[in-house]
Amino acid sequence: MFADKIYLLLLLLIPVLAVFFYIALKKRKAALDRLISRVNISTLVSVNLRAYKIKYILLLAGLFFVIIAMACPQYGDGMRTVIKESSEIIIALDISKSMLAEDSKPSRLEKAKMIVSKIVEENPGEKMGIVVFSGTAMWQCPLTFDLHALKMFLQSVETTNLPLGGTRISSAIMLASKAASCESAGSRVMILISDGENHDSKIKEAVNAAKKAGLRIISIGIGKKEGAPIPVKDETGTVIDYVKDVNGKVVISRANPVLLKNVAEEMGGKYFDALDDDVYPSLVKAVRNLDKNNSEVGMKSSKTDRFQIFLLLGLIALFAELLFPLRRKR
Repeated sequence: MFADKIYLLLLLLIPVLAVFFYIALKKRKAALDRLISRVNISTLVSVNLRAYKIKYILLLAGLFFVIIAMACPQYGDGMRTVIKESSEIIIALDISKSMLAEDSKPSRLEKAKMIVSKIVEENPGEKMGIVVFSGTAMWQCPLTFDLHALKMFLQSVETTNLPLGGTRISSAIMLASKAASCESAGSRVMILISDGENHDSKIKEAVNAAKKAGLRIISIGIGKKEGAPIPVKDETGTVIDYVKDVNGKVVISRANPVLLKNVAEEMGGKYFDALDDDVYPSLVKAVRNLDKNNSEVGMKSSKTDRFQIFLLLGLIALFAELLFPLRRKR
């Protein structure tokens, strides 16, 4: 097989040149025959007609081998290490009950999943993983280059994935920090997606751990400050009630962008509001501008380039053609 097959079209020049050289040689012979009898040519003329024929053959052979070399023939299997330039992105997704509020349509959680899906689609070469959290945190999908698999895991994210209720943002930051500290040095970032409601006193401890691990945090706020009730739905998706407190009053879940902004700023990142019109292009740009790591992702079987021998043969033939004498020695 050939790596650059387009160059093989140049081989069409070989028969054209062969015909041209043949006609030129015939004309040269005819001209000499008219001037001198064939018997006396060798004694009266120093031009060697056979030398012309050999030079033409060497020239055509040289061109043939050079064209083959340009097409880069490949044969024989070889293994090579595949290296990718990418950032390590841990997406931390809030799946607490408050994410069911519908002040971001269709709901805070579904809006967050749409944002994650957009990040994945627009950054196909990155190494990503998903952490889900509420009262605790776990890996929904470990860090991987297989973003198709990651999107499949994303679709299965629900508020029922974790047994412990509440919202502990620190648990997600601590889990991401442990993963970052185990990876090689380079660009590591956590994209924290939450409404910012936090029932947690360990946020400072988590931020310090993230700093030690070299983890940057980009935060995305979901929901509105004025808040919305948290619907309770039946199996068909119909709202049958709203979450209530111990006194029987409907709970209003309010977004807390201040906390998310503070965490992002302290960790060298940036805060985005999911309600902004330009949140998608701004977020995609921020992810694309991250520093890249060189990651070894495995071995790949590939054909070995074998153009060298053809190039050598071509150069030898062309060099011989230049040195081959046209005249006989007297």
